[in-house]
Amino acid sequence: MDGWESGVIRVHDSLKLYSDLTEEELKASWFYQEYRTEVQKLTTGYTWYKFKSDASADIKAFYLALCFHQSRLVQASFALDGEEFPSSWDDWTEAGEMKRKLAHDEWLLKQISAAPQINRSKPYPYMEYKFPWGTIYSSYDPRSASASIGLTFS
Repeated sequence: MDGWESGVIRVHDSLKLYSDLTEEELKASWFYQEYRTEVQKLTTGYTWYKFKSDASADIKAFYLALCFHQSRLVQASFALDGEEFPSSWDDWTEAGEMKRKLAHDEWLLKQISAAPQINRSKPYPYMEYKFPWGTIYSSYDPRSASASIGLTFS
């Protein structure tokens, strides 16, 4: 994955995320056909598409959720996957999920040249980068008991 600072994030050769990405463009991608696991249409007008990718030569396996509103991408959420992280409630621990959060932080620090504008540990671990196109954050949410990297498009 690259393009984090520009706001055009290449997830795969067949899929780039950016603020004007449409649902139709997503559905036309090879990535959609290969990795889509779930589609959730909400009564609020938002639609979530969920994916689970395999590891490749340049990146670990990951979960990806894309949120569209009125057919335009507004939010994305990533979570790294691997044997070192919890994969279900059966093996979940907060320590394991915090390990995922730290892996997300380290990965973003390698991808983004600037320091995060927000980096706090309380009330929960959270790191945020702001760009003209939107924000990227890494967080651990104790309510959902999960760590993720999020993107919001302005």
